Amino acid sequence: MIELKGVSFSYASSAGPRRQVFEGLNLLVRQGDYAALMGPNGSGKSTLGKLVKGLLSPSSGEVRIGGRPLNPGEVSPRVGYIFSNPENQIVSSIVEEDVAFGLGNRGMDPALMSARVEESLRMVGMAEYRTHSPHLLSGGQQQKVVIAGILAMECEALVLDEPTSMVDLRDRREILDLFQRLHEEKGITLLHITHSFEEALQAQDLIYLKNGRVSFYGPPEEFLTSTPSAGPSNLQIPPIYQIIQGLRERGHPIPPGVHSYAELKSFLLEREKAPRS
Repeated sequence: MIELKGVSFSYASSAGPRRQVFEGLNLLVRQGDYAALMGPNGSGKSTLGKLVKGLLSPSSGEVRIGGRPLNPGEVSPRVGYIFSNPENQIVSSIVEEDVAFGLGNRGMDPALMSARVEESLRMVGMAEYRTHSPHLLSGGQQQKVVIAGILAMECEALVLDEPTSMVDLRDRREILDLFQRLHEEKGITLLHITHSFEEALQAQDLIYLKNGRVSFYGPPEEFLTSTPSAGPSNLQIPPIYQIIQGLRERGHPIPPGVHSYAELKSFLLEREKAPRS
């Protein structure tokens, strides 16, 4: 679904030579995958996301979406982009009008547009706020409105650029659960840029950028046991992972798919109910 082939990109610098971010970068995120993208500051995470959307164009190489290369300056309608600050993407004074904005620009039939807006708001749990002002909502609710607008456009892939960095803990959990549902129920391809390894644990794969290249691409749990050169030495291990690892060391067969406290609780309760042999 998302493919970068031999991509190079650099930024202009007032201090002299251009700052090279990528040179000959290759990357493939398959249709329906949920990939977390991590790396130190300045490693090119947001730059990569913007290249995927078409907000930036590579100096050489190709960015392909669904097998089709993006032309220089072309913004892909098949990719939705969610920024960390939702207020930067809200353009209307009424929630339902904001969700309908992109559809209206496409000239969609009003009846179809209304149905699409209603379904998208229901999907993100914001249907009851359709006539509210988005500027009076919480940061998490605003982010859900932005997500609803992108879902209404029926994008096949989403680039999530630190989408929970400006919301509180409750909204953060709800938004992360929403991304999981979109992946599992809708089959939407997700590229989730994050600094949080706890968030990365819910993805199928972790892509770690370092020095302008992919130093690791695989299941997040394997990253913790990979070579030290793959990631930072000061990586903060999430408490949930420490608990799961401790239980495994004590003989509890916690499966790899358990990444959250809720999943761990559910697994342990089901195991307790299972008949003893």
